[in-house]
Amino acid sequence: MNERRHEPFRYPFQTPLPGFYNKKLSSHVSGPMEVKDISMNGLRFSCDSQPGLSMKDELFLTFIYENKTFTAEGRLIWMKTEEQRMTCGVHVFEFPDQLKQIIEKLGGSLEAVQNDPM
Repeated sequence: MNERRHEPFRYPFQTPLPGFYNKKLSSHVSGPMEVKDISMNGLRFSCDSQPGLSMKDELFLTFIYENKTFTAEGRLIWMKTEEQRMTCGVHVFEFPDQLKQIIEKLGGSLEAVQNDPM
């Protein structure tokens, strides 16, 4: 777990986003996932424990946000296994432009909440 996504924000989803991952060079290593948070450089997801995944694997990630399906490609940079589940951090090479705009808005909403003096 020595490589992390260092960036100004990570937007945590209250309800994880449904999705699916495929290992780039081994299509038989795949499964459903839940996206827990997202940032401009990557995301964190959880899935059933998958012994076919390892550090530095490249993945295709497909997930749904607000009834739209998005696909991205990235590299697995950390993994944590607990019982029958695992949580993974992925550095995404490049998000689609429409998703980049959404992530920027999500980050802006976090900033507004943090700056609210209540």
